[in-house]
Amino acid sequence: MKLFDRAELQPLGSVRFRLGEMREGFAVLDEAGSVRAYLNVCPHRLQPVDVGDGRLWLKTGEIECQAHGARFHPATGACTGGPCDGRTLTPLRVEERDREVWLAEPEPAT
Repeated sequence: MKLFDRAELQPLGSVRFRLGEMREGFAVLDEAGSVRAYLNVCPHRLQPVDVGDGRLWLKTGEIECQAHGARFHPATGACTGGPCDGRTLTPLRVEERDREVWLAEPEPAT
């Protein structure tokens, strides 16, 4: 499933995309410039990570859930602080083909 055009994703930006009718994901670039994608669900309260103004990035280079301040490493989705208590974002396997980003396998069941 095609998710978005690679040109839409800029450093310290994000792209939100649909996964069927009820779910969505988001993608960011890690420090090496690789595309990383996650379900748009914070493990703390099961709300969208980019709730509110859609902003994800802190000056520290971490992703922050806008609802309660849980922080995550962009390359791994690992909790780096806040109320996520060691829980990670749910990664999605993606691949780049011809300047497009595609879902590489079915979304995980949660």
